[in-house]
Amino acid sequence: MGLVDKTLFTLGYGNDLLPIQIYVDDIVFGGSSHALVLKFAETISKEFDMSMIGEINFFLGLQIKQYKQDTFVYQTKYTKNLLKKFDISDAKPLATPMATSIMLDPDENGEKVNQREYRSMICSLLYLTVIRPDIHFVVYLCARF
Repeated sequence: MGLVDKTLFTLGYGNDLLPIQIYVDDIVFGGSSHALVLKFAETISKEFDMSMIGEINFFLGLQIKQYKQDTFVYQTKYTKNLLKKFDISDAKPLATPMATSIMLDPDENGEKVNQREYRSMICSLLYLTVIRPDIHFVVYLCARF
């Protein structure tokens, strides 16, 4: 079991490694040995009703692209859906997600915002910080307000 992520398990067999990620009723696994992956799939399918979908392309809002030597994880689809959900599809991208020289203060006389929508937006952005550490600080600051 992982020290930080309690849903991540690893199986070491000689020089081979099989990481296993479980989320509710979804399981993702792969390994350095095709034989080890097949053995695990065979063993677990005896205990649980499961379907093998093959190479992973999408999992929990993460898009995954695998090459022979590399694996890339990105959230383009998730980000576009967020922009659409919060009706900000026409937002312009910036190199720096927040002005670096301005101090943020609460606008005591400003218009009240929908707290439910604001919290939903912040939670959605927090999930984006999984692979976007460059926006973590600004999302953290917004969450504090």
